[in-house]
Amino acid sequence: MAWIAPTADDVLSEFTPSELASITQLMGGEPLDNTTKVAVILARTVSEIRGYINAGNYPLDADTTTIPPGLVSDAVAIGRWRFLISAPQLKALQTDDRKALYDDSIKKLQLIAQGKFSVEDPVAENEPGAANWNSENKLIMRTHPVPRPGVQWTPQANTYANPNAPEDTPNDS
Repeated sequence: MAWIAPTADDVLSEFTPSELASITQLMGGEPLDNTTKVAVILARTVSEIRGYINAGNYPLDADTTTIPPGLVSDAVAIGRWRFLISAPQLKALQTDDRKALYDDSIKKLQLIAQGKFSVEDPVAENEPGAANWNSENKLIMRTHPVPRPGVQWTPQANTYANPNAPEDTPNDS
C-alpha cells in the first residue's frame, strides 16, 4: 500500500468538540487549522518517524511527508501529546491515557529502529503487484483485467512431465 501523509486534521479529529472549543479559547480565540502549531509539530513528528524507519534500514518513500499507513495513528498520538505539552494552558487535556499512547508509539518506533518491528515498503502507484497469473481465484470475473497473452503463459523448454521415460508409441489398430 502506498504511504500517506498525515495532516493536522487527523490530529485535531482526536479531540472532542468541547476540547477543540477550549483549545481555541485558550490559544487566543483563533480557530485551529492546517497552518497552526499542530501542523508544524506533526511535520516534525513525521520527519522523526522517517528517521526511525531509516535507522531500521527500511526503505523510505521519496515523498518526505509520507509514512506507512500503519504508523499514522502513532504519528497522531505523538503529535497530539507534543501539541498538548507545548502550551501550559492545555494542562487539563494532558490525560494519562494520551500520555500512555504517546509512550507506546515511541516504544514502537524504537523497535522499528532496532529492526524488531517491520514497516510496509513504499509502493509506487503504478507499480504492478507481486502476484502472478493464476495465483488468484480461478473464476475470473468479466470486469477483471485480462493480461496480455505473453504474460499469461511463457513457453518453456522441455515441459514434458517425465523427460527420461520412453517415447509414446502411436496406437496402430
